[in-house]
Amino acid sequence: MMRAGAPKAAAAPPLVAPRFARSTVAFACMAMLVSYLPFSAVNGILGTIGSATGAHEAQLQWVSDAFALTLAGTVLSAGVLSDLYGRRRVAIVGLSLTVLGGMLGFAAGWLHGGPSILMLTAAEGVAGLGGGAVMSSTLGLIAAGAADISARNRAIAAWAAAVVGGLGSGPFLAGVVTAVASWNWLFVPICFIALAVLWFGVARAQESASPAGRRLDWPGQLTGAIAIAALIGGIIQGGASGWGSPIAVGALSLAAVALVGFIVVEQRSASPLLREELFESGGFTAASVAAMAVLFSLVGIVFVLSLFFAHQDVSNMGIAVRLGCLFGANAVASLAAAALQTALGPRIVLIAGLLITAAGMVALLSISDTSGLGGVALQLVVAGVGSGLVMATTSSVAVHSVSIELAGMAGAANNAIRQVGSALGTAALGVVLTTRLHEGVSFAGAVHSCIDAVVGLLVAAALAAAVLLFGHRFTLRGWRTVKKIA
Repeated sequence: MMRAGAPKAAAAPPLVAPRFARSTVAFACMAMLVSYLPFSAVNGILGTIGSATGAHEAQLQWVSDAFALTLAGTVLSAGVLSDLYGRRRVAIVGLSLTVLGGMLGFAAGWLHGGPSILMLTAAEGVAGLGGGAVMSSTLGLIAAGAADISARNRAIAAWAAAVVGGLGSGPFLAGVVTAVASWNWLFVPICFIALAVLWFGVARAQESASPAGRRLDWPGQLTGAIAIAALIGGIIQGGASGWGSPIAVGALSLAAVALVGFIVVEQRSASPLLREELFESGGFTAASVAAMAVLFSLVGIVFVLSLFFAHQDVSNMGIAVRLGCLFGANAVASLAAAALQTALGPRIVLIAGLLITAAGMVALLSISDTSGLGGVALQLVVAGVGSGLVMATTSSVAVHSVSIELAGMAGAANNAIRQVGSALGTAALGVVLTTRLHEGVSFAGAVHSCIDAVVGLLVAAALAAAVLLFGHRFTLRGWRTVKKIA
């Protein structure tokens, strides 16, 4: 029997005409894929960029984190803007920012030394703004256009696979381009692909919006963005110049103050970015914990391994092949996640995904300075399968664990939280890597320390998710008709 006040099982009627549904989902997936290319392509050739620009590890961390940081700071507001002004419109603006970021990245290659790395960091930041706009708006397009819960799950799984496709295809693109040209030329095809997807969206995707009761929460956006930026900056600066340095202490203190301010502002806001009711759901909280942990692990380890493989003198295409084992398995698992959720239940899939990812990371502890492709391929495949299951499942669990009225906010919040994990992964593991290297540990030994940290986080996240999902009574809206979850 349904509890009093529980959300209704029936899905909201689709807001997108059926003849546009497939092309709208296709646009949403293609936009997500291309919006991640500036980030993933650069991450795959950090060693090459460092050699060409003379950038040290902390500067390369900022290049990687600029995208994730601005994306995390944008995704919640982009969700509100999408509801107010149209999801397709915001996605197109986001793709335009991807193009602008690509143009700045291309221009950075013509500068030398410090200015080039600063402009590349700015380019990644602009592209991250676009990524945040695309992420919130395209997930909203899918939610609005789904005819039923099964269609929505399949579309979300395809969308999650597109995210991984963007993460995995970028290094291959960079490998091909850098084989014949300077690193900055990788932004040229990215700009053309983004423009092509933009045109497709204008021509074929259907617009949708849900303006009722939504308005921008500028105080919440400002305090939230400051908290995220100050936290990431403080971690990077602490690793580079010491945790007692004035800049690191000041940044971390500012992050704490801004976080408190964000909480106070959101409690008093008439239209908050995050409502307290979200975290009353065990499913939403578990999805948030899992999303943050898996993106922390995935993006952080990719950053570390990219530098490690460059240290081994592996070619850019060789690095792409190695990382492709991780992302290829991730994409396949993301596509399979919807069927597995129906067969096994979302709770089992989510927790199993976290543990499988941890197992793959444990297997990576066999890595050494002489490890070739065969020494890392299977381990990366296992980690990719686990992380793919988690990435696809967390979005669905977050959306379906709350009432229909909160579903859009839940999806945007889950995306924002996972991107905070992404930014923290690069920052924190970058600090672990550089600290261990400065202590005289071998590069492989430093990588092992990073893996140890990731495994601990994933196991802790799996335990927390198990308690939240099995230790509390909660409902997953939509799955109630498939499997009773008490």
